[in-house]
Amino acid sequence: MTERLARYCQQVTVKLYQEGFILLDSQYEEAKLLPNSQRYWLREVVLLGDGCPWLYGRTVIPEETLTGHESELINLGSVPLGKYLFSGNNLTRDYINLGIQNNCWVRRSLLRLSAKSLLLTELFLPDSPIYTK
Repeated sequence: MTERLARYCQQVTVKLYQEGFILLDSQYEEAKLLPNSQRYWLREVVLLGDGCPWLYGRTVIPEETLTGHESELINLGSVPLGKYLFSGNNLTRDYINLGIQNNCWVRRSLLRLSAKSLLLTELFLPDSPIYTK
């Protein structure tokens, strides 16, 4: 998505809001979509196009996914997730769900990286170019 958004601006930047290990209560919808784990890595960011917020991203990763090469996911910081995910050929998508929340488009994907799960939710904010271009 970062590459697509980059077509509409001079610079796409990632503003990191939160990242770290969390516990997911089984009541959370996300917990029901992922393999059971004691802890999950949570990363919340906003992608900005020329300083304007365009996309809110939330990634939830079971701790068991963060082994081997995938352990690098906890060190992304302000690097776009897509830059890491699409750098190899070991990514597959189980499904993608589309919807609308507060008049904004949202999509949720269950991805597998080297056959290990992660959940990506993307909320396209009102100023996103997807609504006008």
